[in-house]
Amino acid sequence: MTFHVTDEAIRNFQHEWGLKEGQYVRIYAKYSGGGSDAFSVGLNVSVEPIDPAIVKTIGGYRFFVEKSDEWIIRDARLSIDSGQEGIFFKL
Repeated sequence: MTFHVTDEAIRNFQHEWGLKEGQYVRIYAKYSGGGSDAFSVGLNVSVEPIDPAIVKTIGGYRFFVEKSDEWIIRDARLSIDSGQEGIFFKL
């Protein structure tokens, strides 16, 4: 399980989300509808993790995945990036 956050995404978190250095960003599995891809990756500003599978400090922010959400990226390389439409994910 690995994930990467681009410099563009870090700038988006600073300017669009208003995050301050040291804040936690949770990466989690969210239900997005039926079908074969019923779940997707979500992000939110969070308090400290309760039972983290991984915590990485990137660009001054603490990104984490709780053990209960680890399955969504267990065998993937997740990249968190930013473009004209905002934050997006590549699995």
